[in-house]
Amino acid sequence: MPEAIGIKSVRTADISDDLPSADDMNDTFKSEVATLRAEIATIREKLAEKSGEAYENVSRRASNAAHYVQDEAVSAAGAIREHPAAATTLFTLIGAIGFGIGYLVASTTAEQKQAWYRRYY
Repeated sequence: MPEAIGIKSVRTADISDDLPSADDMNDTFKSEVATLRAEIATIREKLAEKSGEAYENVSRRASNAAHYVQDEAVSAAGAIREHPAAATTLFTLIGAIGFGIGYLVASTTAEQKQAWYRRYY
């Protein structure tokens, strides 16, 4: 009945006709590997170009930031030289505020010490 419909029997099917030869498979594999190597080479070149551009951009921006910080430090040093009493007052005030904040944080987080017998009532 399967022959009447056009289906080959499993016993009579010739599998070797459907498979490609080993040489064809080897050639196909070699061509795919060569294509992949070429793609990897182009990706590597593009990545090298992009990383070079990124390094130049980062270097330029870091240089600009360093110059800006240096200019501001010179400006602050000049202001301190011109007004030493005001600078001393400012740094003392900043230190006192920092001490006060630290004291408040430490006092709120510290455990309150109680006598051992007061724990039970």
